[in-house]
Amino acid sequence: MTGQGWLTRIPAVRIPVVIAVVATIAVNLSPARAVIPDQPGQLMLVVAVAGITACGAVMAFVLARIDDSRGIAGLAAAVTVYALVALPSTIIAFTTPGSQHLTGLLRLSGGLIFLVLLACALAPRQPTWTTGWQGGLLGIGVSIAMAVTINAVPPLDAAATAGWLNYFVVVAWAVMTLTYIAYGIRNRVPMAYGIGSGMVLVFAAQILRETGNVGLGGACLRLCGAIIMCAALARRLRERWQTSQLRVDRIAELDHELHNVLAGLDGMTHVLSNVGNDDREMLSEAVREEIGRLRNLLDQRAEPMGCAVDPVLTRIVTLRRTNGLDVELDVEPGLRTTMPADAFAQVVTNLLANCERHAPGAKVLVKARSNGRSVQVEVRDDGPGLAPEVRGKVFRRGVHDRSRGGSGLGLHLSQQLVGASGGSLSLRPADDGHGTVAALAVPAGR
Repeated sequence: MTGQGWLTRIPAVRIPVVIAVVATIAVNLSPARAVIPDQPGQLMLVVAVAGITACGAVMAFVLARIDDSRGIAGLAAAVTVYALVALPSTIIAFTTPGSQHLTGLLRLSGGLIFLVLLACALAPRQPTWTTGWQGGLLGIGVSIAMAVTINAVPPLDAAATAGWLNYFVVVAWAVMTLTYIAYGIRNRVPMAYGIGSGMVLVFAAQILRETGNVGLGGACLRLCGAIIMCAALARRLRERWQTSQLRVDRIAELDHELHNVLAGLDGMTHVLSNVGNDDREMLSEAVREEIGRLRNLLDQRAEPMGCAVDPVLTRIVTLRRTNGLDVELDVEPGLRTTMPADAFAQVVTNLLANCERHAPGAKVLVKARSNGRSVQVEVRDDGPGLAPEVRGKVFRRGVHDRSRGGSGLGLHLSQQLVGASGGSLSLRPADDGHGTVAALAVPAGR
């Protein structure tokens, strides 16, 4: 896979889960608890959860842009509300005891809106206003308005003080947790059951809080849950990034191959009207074959395995001659290869196109011989040879002689095609020191 950046190296879900569990056990062991007092330790862990959740919100927004999905955008809105309302209110409650009641209401209202947005993210026709930044900002506004309203209305405040709102949020959290796990398993969406698994731990932390156990254990569970949910988002982001890179790579490769095919056809059109009937028929057949290959490239059709070597080489060499390349062909009769015809033609076209670009005016010889279980094809030119700066790395994607142009895709793609067919491709200086030899070995067919 090319273009592997930091996104492609994000660890899988298992790694952060193991780290989180080990950290939880370590923090809750008696020696660690003796070193870390409960309240400062809880505050430290809550701040860590807030930071991880903020990272999760950013990843969700990036994923929404790549995935172009309302569900992911709704998830981004939900995580934003949790990161900017529920968790900060918890931190404020720790640091400012006098404001615990209002911040407690804000934490509950933020948690409730978070669950509502999570539910909307699974809806088949999710409302646009519950997605993205607008959904996040709306959720923040509604959370604050709900907390202020409950605090200002005595009956609602009394119900909240009695714990009814807390119980409702806990039950809603349990329902949403099971919903995400079931959705992920049923639809084979690892991100969904990863988020649900993280929510299980946060749910356990909520239960501990409601039963009066507000020590380091609950805070560690909340941290584990946040890590697991963020890891699920990171895994989905990595997969989508890799898919996007594959599409970009495929488009670049297709563009490269189309240019090569069209270059050969362009030369053919100039000579068709000036040749005899026999030559015209041969050239017309070569044009039809190349147009068929062009159609297969565009449609990405699967092609049958195996081909005769001589007709493919004759067609490609004929096309390149009409384009001005001084090329001769020497083929042992009756050769066949198990490599598909289009792939074989694509590799030879790339090699001859390289001769045109890097050895203009040079004489080129294409020779094909049987070598037991393989067919050996050599493309030899008497040009200036390989540039010193690209020797040893010509098959890497993007490597090319800048003075001669090109994209650095042809040889890279050719080696992949040959390797997929069980063959090999190499470049070496010619024995006499003048020019370059491309040695292609493909499995022999029957």
